[in-house]
Formats: sequence, structure tokens, C-alpha cells
Amino acid sequence: MKALKAYWPYWLFLLALIAFVRIVDFNGLYGQDSCEYLRYTKCIREFITTGANPGDYFWPLLYPIAGAALSLLIALPFALQLVSIISLVLTGIFAEKIITLVSNAEKKDVRPYVFCFIILSPYLWRSGLVVMSDSLSVFFIVAAWYYCFKYRQELKSNYFIGFVAFAAAAIGTRYAAIIVLIIPAIACLYSFARNIKWTALLVSVVIVVALAIPHILIRKHDSLGFINHEWVESWSLHNFFRNYFITDNGNATYLFYNIVYVFLNLGHPAYCFAGIVFGVLWLRRLKSNIVKPGAIMMILSVMLYALFLAGIPFQNMRFLLLSFPLIMVLMFDGYNSIYSYLKEKRVVKYIVLSIVVSIQLGLCYRVLTPFYHDNKVERTIAQTMLKHDKDTLYTFSIDGALRAYGYNGVVVDMWSNRLDTVKKHANSGLVLFNTDAFTDAWRNQNPMINWEYLNHAYMLAPVEKLPDGWVLYRLSHHLAL
Repeated sequence: MKALKAYWPYWLFLLALIAFVRIVDFNGLYGQDSCEYLRYTKCIREFITTGANPGDYFWPLLYPIAGAALSLLIALPFALQLVSIISLVLTGIFAEKIITLVSNAEKKDVRPYVFCFIILSPYLWRSGLVVMSDSLSVFFIVAAWYYCFKYRQELKSNYFIGFVAFAAAAIGTRYAAIIVLIIPAIACLYSFARNIKWTALLVSVVIVVALAIPHILIRKHDSLGFINHEWVESWSLHNFFRNYFITDNGNATYLFYNIVYVFLNLGHPAYCFAGIVFGVLWLRRLKSNIVKPGAIMMILSVMLYALFLAGIPFQNMRFLLLSFPLIMVLMFDGYNSIYSYLKEKRVVKYIVLSIVVSIQLGLCYRVLTPFYHDNKVERTIAQTMLKHDKDTLYTFSIDGALRAYGYNGVVVDMWSNRLDTVKKHANSGLVLFNTDAFTDAWRNQNPMINWEYLNHAYMLAPVEKLPDGWVLYRLSHHLAL
């Protein structure tokens, strides 16, 4: 009850987010990744209820496990989306607790900053509405940092246990979280080694083992396989100064070199439109800010994570989420130098805060719109394809969405298969493809090689034009090669 009363604006925000996604009919699914999370969550739920082997999938397990547990009470995919929403709100609460702790500021001064620039940060806000593991991982990271600060400050065993639990959970949700948590882990272990409590150590080990059990059981034959991820194996200093990459994810050209992209969460409008201003103001008081509790640890962690991302032959703005809360904790002092002046002028303060909220809501609308659009397109296409689920379907990138919305036909993935080695189907089968979207991005790779093969080996008769350049074809009149 005390927490409910102390953080009531966050709970209202939670209810507002739930109402928003229900009113606009956004279920959080977009693209292959979110649909794969949904598929595997269903497998985990089936295991919980019947004991059926869930098999394996690509990513860490805690997000689908959390969604599966909640799905026993709430229908999917909303259960997964609700995990993300709750995580966003809890991220705000723990960010407030950290800032209050390290900046020695009052909650009433910190809370407007958290709402305006953290949980209404467009990319972080969007992560709380979609079926992806980002929001949950960010919450675990922020909570782990909070307990790290509390433990180093008070040396109480429960804070050490809290750090271990949330850090392990963060890594079990997104493996890359380990990069953001290496430095606080070293700091906590150093303090713990000088103040060993054997009970706390035992409890911590039990928690880590318990969180690792699903990973060990499901991936017992290759428990450390995630270390061999293609991005880790292809990590290179040369990628720091590249912006064009050819990978299994397609051919991509980006606006910035990697070494620039990895710092965009410092001031990109999709993260913090006022970030540059806050950063400059923070630097003006560098000597006093750098000695504040945890400042050097957070700076080093942000830098380490940025350098890790810079070496990967791929760019994705959402990858910057994991270090973003640390940046915003640091930037509070830059914000506070402005807020301290404004709070003496109540009318001006409320006008400025209203403008900031309006800007953030506009940016939130901007970053959600493509996802909302893709969600509607996928649902429309899936609804159309339900009429054709007795045919073999050749497609790419949308098969996960078709399955998510109930398509039960045989699907041949044009990314993982070479169709010239697949048995030909004379006068049967369908092709669902988007040449506008795939021609350049997948040139000389399986999707386009297979598309060219189908055009050469069959007559493709258009059946229906679908949204966003998707076209459904029927294979007919097999040609002699």
C-alpha cells in the first residue's frame, strides 16, 4: 500500500497505456521477431500445462517465460504486451529511485524529469507497447544498477542479492545486457569480497542457478552457443568506420558510420530531443558531476556498450535502449540546472513542461506510426491468407505473422531454403512476395535468388494485390528448364 501511494502517478500511467493499446487496437506484434516471441511463448505455455517439449528458439528465455506465466491468466498476445508495459513503468520507478539516490534530489523534482524524458522517451515508450524483450531487459538493468548503488552505499546483504537477481534476469532476457552490467558487477563483487556474508552468497547462487535452469535444460547440448552469435564472431574494429554491410540480415546502407550511430541515444529526438542541451550543461559542471556516486561507473558502462555495438556489422536504433537509462541518470544534473530556475516561476514552469510533453507525445506518435501500420498490414494479409491455407505457400519475412494470426498451411521459407532443391509442384502452390521491399535489400541472397528461380521455373499468375506492395501469386504451368 505504501508503494501504491508513493508511486500513484506511475500506476495511472500504467492504466493509461493499457487503455491506449486497447482503444487503438494495437496488439504489439510487428515483424518476424515479435511473432517468434509469441510462437515460443505458446510453446512454453503448452509445456507448463501439458509437459510437451517446447523445443528451442533463437533468443534468451525469460521474456517468453514471463509471458507464458502471465498467459495463464490473460490471453496472448496481450500477456506479452502487458509484460512490456509493466516493465516500462517499473523502469521509470527505479530510474527515479536511482536519480534521487545519486543526485541527492527530492522526488518531486525528479519525477517530472522521469516522466518527460525517460518513460516518454519515444523509443523507450514504444518498447513498452510492443511484443519484444527490450522493455523487460531495460527494467532488469535499471533495477540491478539501483541495487548496486544501494549495496555499495549500505553494504546490506539484501541489496547484494537484489543486484545479483536483477543482473542475472537482465542477461537471461537479453544477452547483450552483460556488457552494461560488467562494471557494476565488478564493483559489487569487490565490495562483497571485503564484507562476505555466506548466507547472502548462498542465496545469490541459488537465484542464479534457478534463473539459468530453463536455459540449461532447453539448451543442454549447446548452453554456450549464444557466444558464437554471428555478430560476436564478425565483431571487428573495421566496422567502427563502416556504414554499409552485407550479412544474413540483408544488404544495408546506413546514414552514419557505426562509431557515430552508437552515441545517437545521447541526443537523437527519438531518445531525448534535449539531450545535447543537457549534456552541455552537465559538462559545464564536470568536476562536481564526475565525482557523484556511480558517475564514472555509468560513463564507463555506456562507453563499453557503445564500443561493443560499434564493432557489429549491423545497426538498429533499438539496440541503444540498454544503455539509455544510464545516460538519462547522468543527464539529470544538466536538466536540473534548468528546472531549478523554472520551478521558482510556477506559470513558466508549467508552460515549459506542457511544451515538453507535447513534443514528446508528438515524437511518440511518429515512432509508433510505422509499427502500427505494419501491424495492420500483417493482420490484413493474414486474414486474406486464411482463405488459402490448403495450398503450399512460398514466402519470406511474413510467415511468422501468418502463423500468429492462425494460418495453418504448409509454408516454405524463401530465406532458409533454396527452391531449386525443393520438389517442384506442377500447377499448385502460392507465392506471397514483395519485390519493392526485397529487390535491393536481398540482392544476391536467398530470397531474391528464389524469386528469380520461381519466375524462371513457373508461370506466376497474380491472384490478389495486397497492402504495401505484397502480391499473392499462384504457381502454374511448370516450364521445362
